Amino acid sequence: MDLEMIKEKAWQSMGKRQSHPDREPGYVFYHGQRVAQIALTLREMIFPDQTGDDDLIRVGGWFHDVGKGIEPHWEYGALICRKILQDLCPPERLEGIVQIVGSHTLRKTKEYPYYVKLVQDADILDHFGSQEIWLNFWHSAYRHQTVEDALAFYDKSYREHIQRVRGLLNYPESVIFFDEKDRFVTDFVERLSAEARGKLIGR
Repeated sequence: MDLEMIKEKAWQSMGKRQSHPDREPGYVFYHGQRVAQIALTLREMIFPDQTGDDDLIRVGGWFHDVGKGIEPHWEYGALICRKILQDLCPPERLEGIVQIVGSHTLRKTKEYPYYVKLVQDADILDHFGSQEIWLNFWHSAYRHQTVEDALAFYDKSYREHIQRVRGLLNYPESVIFFDEKDRFVTDFVERLSAEARGKLIGR
């Protein structure tokens, strides 16, 4: 597969598109690039000898949210992905890529191939840590909310949300990274909360 050409197709379809109002234009493209990289990093850690599906993981990661904004986006995304890539991928590789796109949100509903589960985990991981803070702030700004509104989310809803999502991860290694991202967010929010009250840190 010509990955450069496929990446260009990903840019053309997602690079400047705003999937919905509380995401910046192009979010789905850059999110897809990160998800692909995270999934490949997990593959190297968990399945170091299984290199044969790296192209599926990469391209599936790039395109997993191509249907975002048209719900159910994983089903429409699979159709869109097949149409975009039908002349760029061998049929058997295309089926694997489409399977990733069409299954990335359907976590733990049945047994999936390892390459699907890697992208499922990578998709979760990219929504947390520093990216979680960015998404929350963009969400708050779009809705003309205050710092106090953002802090209220972390105080009232964040912990329940993160425990639910944590349970959807497929691999222990993913959970380790997820927990580190959670600690980062928790520490950041603690400082944000203090400074929002006018407290100086370091004295």
